[in-house]
Amino acid sequence: MNKTFVLKDLLVDTPCETLAGDPAATPVSDIVSDSRKAAPGALFVCLPPIGADGADGHGYAAAAYEAGTRAFLCERMPDGLAGLDGVTVLRAADTRKALALAAARFYDFPARRVKLVGMTGTKGKTTISYMLQAIFQAAGKSVGLIGSNGIFYDDVHVKLLNTTPEPMRLHGFLADMADAGVEYVFLEATSQGFFLDRTYGVDFDLGLYTNISTDHISKTEHPSFEHYFSCKQKIFSQTETCIVNRDAERYDEIVAGAGDTRIVTYGFAPSSSSGDFNSSSSGLTRGSRADYAARNIDCRMDGTRMTVRFDCRAPGWEAPILLRMPGIFNASNALAAIAVADHYSIPTEHIQSGLASAVSPGRMEPVDVPAPYTVLIDFAHNRLSMESLFETAKAYRPRRILCVFGLEGNRAHVRRFDSGEILGRDCDYTILANASPRTDDPDRILEDIAAGIERGGGRGRYKICPDRRLAILQILDMAREGDLVLLVGKGNVPYEEVRGVNVPFSERAVVDSYFRGVS
Repeated sequence: MNKTFVLKDLLVDTPCETLAGDPAATPVSDIVSDSRKAAPGALFVCLPPIGADGADGHGYAAAAYEAGTRAFLCERMPDGLAGLDGVTVLRAADTRKALALAAARFYDFPARRVKLVGMTGTKGKTTISYMLQAIFQAAGKSVGLIGSNGIFYDDVHVKLLNTTPEPMRLHGFLADMADAGVEYVFLEATSQGFFLDRTYGVDFDLGLYTNISTDHISKTEHPSFEHYFSCKQKIFSQTETCIVNRDAERYDEIVAGAGDTRIVTYGFAPSSSSGDFNSSSSGLTRGSRADYAARNIDCRMDGTRMTVRFDCRAPGWEAPILLRMPGIFNASNALAAIAVADHYSIPTEHIQSGLASAVSPGRMEPVDVPAPYTVLIDFAHNRLSMESLFETAKAYRPRRILCVFGLEGNRAHVRRFDSGEILGRDCDYTILANASPRTDDPDRILEDIAAGIERGGGRGRYKICPDRRLAILQILDMAREGDLVLLVGKGNVPYEEVRGVNVPFSERAVVDSYFRGVS
């Protein structure tokens, strides 16, 4: 991409004070916030630190200058820049917000060229995005996904470091999608994305709020639940209409912060017969029952395949729905996808066919095996997702539930004890194994989960085998007809991350090698 802006024009949306140089005579052909990417023609944005241990971008301005950068945006004059030749330095009150606005302008506001749906919530975002992809593609629509599994559109797949990308990557990909003819983009808008203003200034065509629970509270994420909750609430300031889970805990608190945003609901409660679905006023169904409701939910086994059937009642129509993604919670996810699709007038038959074919990699994903038992891969990693997983598993009445489980490192420690407690309560046998410990102590992670299992009453029904490949082979050796084998904690992540090194690892490949007799 060959674009050059005058610095003053690029930052026209942000009030700035000139500390050095002439912004009206400074060309900019790129925007970076990492000094390792600095180069001649780039604008280096000095981002403030996150938390007490975070890196301060102002301390890297001199390194960016050494790399050839001459344009800087800061919140205070960086050390080492004063008096340097040819340097232009601007000061803004908030460089994260300024970066987001400049990135959008740099790429000519690509979010306005697509129907951008922002999806937030503790759980469900990824699965719903795949359901929506299947529905809209069944209707012949061109779709893009941005989320935890990466960027997807046409034949393009790009891995992401962050579920919600930094502004230059976000707007760059949105521009690429729009140029490729993508009509609808489903973005996983995370709490971190809102916290760090990655989507600041973006107006979502539609919002979706799935749920909220205590999670992501750590020194590298959010300092408190109140902070986490407040970040999620920002979605209401960026959309005129938001679809909200009527069954979510704290539903009343969620919608209390919606302001003038129009609320449409989904859930398992019967639809309100008196609700005015076509009303344009705010507070459309607050205090009433769900606009999109699931009835007669039926979880059943189709051979070794787990399915869900339910009747959907929507404003103006009713239809049966079949999912080949197991679990009552996936009926809830499907309702969210149905509400989004109906908002865009996708015909009911395409909603049905899309949902019947939808698969979410790494989320209750079935692995086809030549055996009389069922194998699923899932990314459950906190209390809410673990409870949903085992509630689903027990609904299908397997002979036994066997599990390989581990948790990523550098995340909230409470997850370890909570997850272990649920394993101790609900799982017949668990093998604890590593799952990307990062820079954490892998032994301590597994010991903490084991302590949770003991607390949940699982003494004698687990063991520790740090080698995840060996753990999977051992659990498959244990499995018998009618059992349900769960490989939990990694989901669709194709590698193990240990102290900055990513080692390729595929659970599907390990299962395949077991049945091919490859050691």
